[in-house]
Amino acid sequence: MREQPISEAVEDDEWDPGPVMWPPEKEIEASSAHESLVKAVAGSRGVRFFTAYIVDVPSDCFLGDVQMAIDDVAGEACGILLTRHVTGVDAETGEPVLTDEATRPFKFPCADGVEKAISIFCKNLSLAGIFP
Repeated sequence: MREQPISEAVEDDEWDPGPVMWPPEKEIEASSAHESLVKAVAGSRGVRFFTAYIVDVPSDCFLGDVQMAIDDVAGEACGILLTRHVTGVDAETGEPVLTDEATRPFKFPCADGVEKAISIFCKNLSLAGIFP
């Protein structure tokens, strides 16, 4: 994540990612991607998978992990949000039981790279009421 130096002007053509931020995304193998994301892009050639965690800027709260599948040939992206919730307590150990949950894959046109794809995906999550 790059912070804007105080003396550096923001160019008009730079896009604002919105009320969330993420560190630089990292590329992952298809075997590390969530199965629903892999299924959503099955049959596409040259798809690359990425992941990044998302933080709400105003509250500095962790919102979840985004996984993106980028198909540069088709000019499409597909994303999911992975969240983890405490769903109970282990009776033997007293440790919390965590359950992973994933949104349905969301496919959309995007030929501007993974950073722009994550930004578009996060704006859609916000519009859907998933993000604050």
